Amino acid sequence: MNKYLKIWVYAVIIAWSLALPASATDVVGSTDDPMMVGGGARPLGMGRAYTAVVDDADAMFINPGGLANMKGPQAMSMFTNLLGDVYYTEFSGAIPFPFGTVGAGYISTGVNNIPTTGGLNADYYDSMLVLSYATPLGRYFSYYNNVFVGVNAKFYSRGFSGSINQYATGTSADVGVKYIFDQHTSIGICRQNFLPVSFGGKLDIITDSGVAEESIAGMTKVGVVHRPAAFDQNLLLCLDADLPAYSGRPVTLHAGTEWKMNKFFALRGGWDQSIDPGNAEQTIVNPTYGVSFGYAGFRVDYAYHPYYNDPSLATTYVSLSYQSEPWFAMKGTVE
Repeated sequence: MNKYLKIWVYAVIIAWSLALPASATDVVGSTDDPMMVGGGARPLGMGRAYTAVVDDADAMFINPGGLANMKGPQAMSMFTNLLGDVYYTEFSGAIPFPFGTVGAGYISTGVNNIPTTGGLNADYYDSMLVLSYATPLGRYFSYYNNVFVGVNAKFYSRGFSGSINQYATGTSADVGVKYIFDQHTSIGICRQNFLPVSFGGKLDIITDSGVAEESIAGMTKVGVVHRPAAFDQNLLLCLDADLPAYSGRPVTLHAGTEWKMNKFFALRGGWDQSIDPGNAEQTIVNPTYGVSFGYAGFRVDYAYHPYYNDPSLATTYVSLSYQSEPWFAMKGTVE
């Protein structure tokens, strides 16, 4: 295992080199990305340690490079209420073609009936459209069949309706890589929201008093997954690190595991570190759990995720996914 730990450390060093912030003059305020929830119920049940796994349609929400390893069309949807008050809906789908894999995803979240002054209510909405493209490098070169790259184009829309007149639109982009070291170990790196404000990576906030700009918080995700040979690759051991692009936020770690009991059932567990909402310089760790059932290409995933060490704020996630039979042989290494 020392070899695999060294691989992960090297990947972290590379990720730090990618985590280049925009200049201070570009940052006029910062906002978070709805993708930070962490994809479907499968990665959430694994403590969000999924950057190197990414073999489902929801890869675009974590590391689009994983889409390039798909052999047939896939789709995923997830619904939940975050912390009991915030609705959250997620859809994603991807189709492999001879020129690469093309995907699209949509996230919608928000809060309804927010009390405002004068006894009136307002609704807050936050949505994001993602368009993805991924390909094995081996499609264009005579080598690198085990390297998969992907990019996301992201379009944001958020604001208030009702008694508050404010809305915002914006764009950003991600780039991700999945490297299959061997049949047991893979590495993933994704630079989320790498566009600086000067290149359009921002939100334009429109209010009655004018227009303001906010940057979109960037992050570099790096992870490694190992499949011990003793378990016939039915056991996954995953470790991730999230490296913020701007100072002031700590690095967060994620660890997870998945055990495929048979071709129908899988059990998952994880250790998810997140930023303390009361102190952005500190972190909180929560355990996560998950289970799934799959049959005839369909799979139902369930995840249980507490937040802020408060059982009353625990959220359950349920996602439904479908994976078709391979359409045609794709160039590149298959896991």
